[in-house]
Amino acid sequence: MLLTFVVVVAVVIVIVVVLSSSSKPTQQNTSSLMPNGSQGTGEQVGYTMNGQPIYQQSAPPGTNVFAVLALVLGIFTGLFGIIFGHIALSQIKRTGELGSGMALAGLIIGYVWLAFWVLTVVGLFVRFV
Repeated sequence: MLLTFVVVVAVVIVIVVVLSSSSKPTQQNTSSLMPNGSQGTGEQVGYTMNGQPIYQQSAPPGTNVFAVLALVLGIFTGLFGIIFGHIALSQIKRTGELGSGMALAGLIIGYVWLAFWVLTVVGLFVRFV
């Protein structure tokens, strides 16, 4: 039991270190006017044959990895779902990524698991003392 717990903690620490050290490209919003006067977003990548600028459309933000981990770990472990859920919500607020619903669900499920285990331990303590 203790060995399983230590292995799970080690795996989670490795995941956190790997994900936090991965370099994510920053999105730059270089808005400028397109040739027809409309607002263009994205980076200018070149020019057409007649000299008009060509813009690359910016990719929509992806889903936050910590939000996915919060949901999965919230279902299976509880405590790590809470930790990853708070990290995910903080990152989502800062970067504008998707996944706030998954992070919130991981938090809720994690707190339900935590309440279940606290009530179980208190119940066993009261029963055998």
